[in-house]
Order: sequence, then structure tokens, then C-alpha cells
Amino acid sequence: METHGVDSRKAGRSLLWIYGAALLYFVLKQCCCLAFLRGFADEGSHLSYVINMARFPSLLPDFRSLTFYNPGGVQDGLSLYTVYEGTISNMTHPPLYYLLMAFLGGVRILPDGNALLDLNRLRVLNMALSASAVLLAYYLGYTRIKSRSPLTHALYAFAIATLPMLAYLGSSVNNDNLAFLALVIFFAGLLRYEEDRLDWRTYTLIGLGFLVGGMTKLTTALMCLLMLGTVLVLDIIRTKSLRLVMNRAFLIVLPCILLFLAYEIWVRRTYGSWQPSLYNLDPEYFYKTEFYTPPEKRLPLTLGMYVRRFTEGMGHTWSSFYGESPTLNGQMHNGVFGIVYWIPVLLTVFAAICGLVRKNRDRLALPVTVGFLGAMAYHFYSNWSGYPVSGYLGACQARYYLAMIVPLAYIMCTRIPPLFERRKTIARVLAVLLLAAWIAGDGLKLLIYVAIPGFA
Repeated sequence: METHGVDSRKAGRSLLWIYGAALLYFVLKQCCCLAFLRGFADEGSHLSYVINMARFPSLLPDFRSLTFYNPGGVQDGLSLYTVYEGTISNMTHPPLYYLLMAFLGGVRILPDGNALLDLNRLRVLNMALSASAVLLAYYLGYTRIKSRSPLTHALYAFAIATLPMLAYLGSSVNNDNLAFLALVIFFAGLLRYEEDRLDWRTYTLIGLGFLVGGMTKLTTALMCLLMLGTVLVLDIIRTKSLRLVMNRAFLIVLPCILLFLAYEIWVRRTYGSWQPSLYNLDPEYFYKTEFYTPPEKRLPLTLGMYVRRFTEGMGHTWSSFYGESPTLNGQMHNGVFGIVYWIPVLLTVFAAICGLVRKNRDRLALPVTVGFLGAMAYHFYSNWSGYPVSGYLGACQARYYLAMIVPLAYIMCTRIPPLFERRKTIARVLAVLLLAAWIAGDGLKLLIYVAIPGFA
């Protein structure tokens, strides 16, 4: 018994080293992106929203009055941003993230309406948000993944740390970073549900994660709602009861959902859309922007062509870096080791199908699959249906779903290993190869972008 205890402590220490190394890798990659890539493509639009919230803080923004700001040099050691007169910002996300950045980021509004920003401070705040999400994800892996095999935990840790775009977004001013943290908090609640811990802590995590995520990014709200709805349906089928909602602790979740719905109903009634576009805000202005292409200038686009465009956009922006730089965008299409970053998605879908076929009452594989693919299917439909109006297809990006890497990696590392009980040697070889491909592909891409700027 004593020997077993010593072995258990050694295994625990080895896992801490693995998670520590993965977290260090992620933070160092953030620092490299901060130093050399200098902000994601639409960071300027997010900064404009932050400035608008510093000027006119509100949980119910007047989106028609939000303008763009242009960088205007340096003043008093801070970055000067000047009002871009006559513009309307296309950023119509819920305001929580931007209010938080305006409050913590040290934004100074000048008497003429211009603003001074400490860009490094804002970016470091975003690094802290995304690193906190990764740290929480690693805590969940360390405490919940039953296998004590270091290789299993290494796969989980580096599936998250090596996803190329995750650290790049984490080093930029972007609302995806708060959405990432919110989704991991929400998933922590689902893990407690899987353990049948239907107490106030579980519902607080679910409610808080949903509310923060929903008031930050609508894609995050959709993924959470799809996962929660699937969990509820499966639990009703499994227990033949409404125990999840007929529960006092559910009163914690209900106000969170109602607050989000109240905000969305206000947006819908005010602007005519759940997330208004420039067309909803000012059609005349919309027709003059880059987000509109006149019909005579559009290339013919069949459904098959759009499927290819959407698939390529999702594939490249999930498995590579992407930004303002033509070099980055050119390199995106080279796809070094690109497919390996989709393996957690493929294995999660496989686990969900196995759960349905074998009727093993898996509580999480199907909800995670529905959350990820369901939100992507809605994204596909909304983009395709909006094309005849705008002629714009620039939103074919997977960065809206990057936060789902945590539940995807968790399902991969908890549902797939038991399938290799009789083939442990093959499993170890495959796991080592996959781990090496993730690290090598991610490191090589970053090295190319940083060290060889003319490589494209």
C-alpha cells in the first residue's frame, strides 16, 4: 500500500511537469506573437469598440453611434487613436468584453473625442485571459482525466497549447479571449454534471460561463445552448425525469439565461436582428463599405463552390496562423501538418457516434459534437443566405470555435484510450507521432512567420 502511494505521488508530479511545460509553451508562444506578429487582423476594430465603451459605457450600446478610430502616432508614451468621422463600426458584439477592457485597460479619452491607449497593457490583459482559460483547462484535465498515463495527459495538454491560432488571438485585443475563458468555465460545470454533482457549484459554473460567454460573443452563446440543450434531452431520456431543471440549484442558471435573452430581445426589437449588420444599422452607409460587393462585380457562386470556400477557410484558419500580413495569409495555404489539428474534432465525432450506436449513455461526447458542429452549420447557413445581399464571404473563419478545443481534447483523451486496451503499443506509437506532429507543425509555422518574413 505504501509503495502504491509513492508511485501515485510520482505520477502526480510527472503530470504537473507535463501541464507546467505545456502552459509555459503556450505563454512563450503568446509572447512571440506579441513581439513579432503584433495583433490580429481586426484588432483595430476591437480597439475602436473599447474606445467607444470608454466614452459611452453601456450594457445596451447604441450601435449606430459607434465609430471607427484610426491610429495616429504616439502621445505621452501612449498610442493615439483619432475619430474616423463618418464611419459606423461593424462590431456589434455584446459589450461585456469591451466594457471590461475599457475599465481595466487604462483608456484615456481626450477632450476632442480622441483616445490614448496603452496597447501593451491591453494585449497583456488579453494574454492573461487566454492563459487563465488554459490554466483552468489543465486543472480540469489533471483532476478529471482518470488515466494516469503521462502520454494521455500530454495529448490533452498539447492539443490545446499547440493549436496555432489560439495563442495568436490570445496576444491580441479580441473578444474571443474572454469567450474562451467563459466556455471553459461552462465546460467545468458540465464535467461536474457528468459526475452527478447536481449542486449549486455545478449550476453556478454553467450559468456564469453561459452569461459571460453570451454577453461576449453570440457564437459562444450558441455553442453553450446547443451543448446544454443536448445534455438536457439526453438526461431526460436516460432518467425519464426533469431532474436537471426541477432542481433548486437550477434557479442559478435561469436568471443567467433570462438576462441574456432580455439583451437579445432588446437588440432584435431595436435593430431587427439578433446581431445587427451594417445593413441593419445604415443601409446607405453599408453599400459604400468593403462588406458589400455590387452584383455585377461578383463572381458566380454555386453551392458546391461555397462549400469548398467555407471548408478551406475553416481548415486553414483552425490549423494555421492568419492575420493582416500578406505573408501570414499566403503561408496559411501551405498547411504544414494542417490535418493533425482536426484530429480532436474527428475523434470526438467518432466517440459521439459510438455512444449512439452502442447506447452506452455517454453524457458529454454527443453534446460537445452538437455544440461544435451545430454552431458551424448555423455559421454556414447564415453566410450562404447572406451572400445574395452583401456578396461578402470574409467570415469563413474557424477562430469563433477555437475555445471548443478544450472539450474536444477532453473527449478525445477520455473516450478513445479505452478502445486501445488490447493494443497499447500501437496506441503509444500513434500518440507519440500525433504529439510530435502537433508540436513540430506549430513550432515550424511560427518559426517561418517570425524568422523568414519574405517566405510567402
